[in-house]
Amino acid sequence: MAVPLETLRRPADFAALQHHGTSRAHPLVVVRTMRNGLDRTRYAFSTGRRLGGAVVRNRVRRRLREIVRSLAARVTPGWDVLIVARSGSVSASYAELRDVVARLFGRAGILRPEGRDA
Repeated sequence: MAVPLETLRRPADFAALQHHGTSRAHPLVVVRTMRNGLDRTRYAFSTGRRLGGAVVRNRVRRRLREIVRSLAARVTPGWDVLIVARSGSVSASYAELRDVVARLFGRAGILRPEGRDA
């Protein structure tokens, strides 16, 4: 069974992230991060209608969630992270999306190097 991710749900959390978070962008995705003062990292995913129909948006969201699950052990705790899918993410391969998300997490300073423990 897949490891559950803690997700952002409250509108106030999204608003704070939107106004006070920092962004790292790529043609496939945008990653917005902000410290949350908690002992865990919370995630949110945005797949707008311009990506396509519900089937396409849900597929992109599932892929992004799985990518984040695969990176979660390396993410330092205490962050709110919003991942916004751009139109290029629809046709990108899983490996390409994973590399981009990992690179953006690294640039945002929330990802420990591979092979290092807490």
